[in-house]
Amino acid sequence: MKITIKEIEHLASLSALDFSAEEKEKFVKDLGNILEMVNKLQTAETGDDLVFNKSHKLSQLREDIAEESLPQEEILKNAPKQRRGCFNVPLVVE
Repeated sequence: MKITIKEIEHLASLSALDFSAEEKEKFVKDLGNILEMVNKLQTAETGDDLVFNKSHKLSQLREDIAEESLPQEEILKNAPKQRRGCFNVPLVVE
């Protein structure tokens, strides 16, 4: 799969980002290299012993202990905008 400038521009618009023509060209090259590496990984021979298929034993996990968190006022005091006790962020989805 080859990444095009048009796809980079589409991703940039979805992310509300603006890139120069040079940056777009660099992203095309970099993302192309990443996809090439992913394709190589998909064809790599892994054998039957897959490390990521091994799950942790319950005895290896830490105990889940409930702890008191910071007060809501403390968390929101540095927020640029807040509304009804929540962070208020700009809408970025079309």
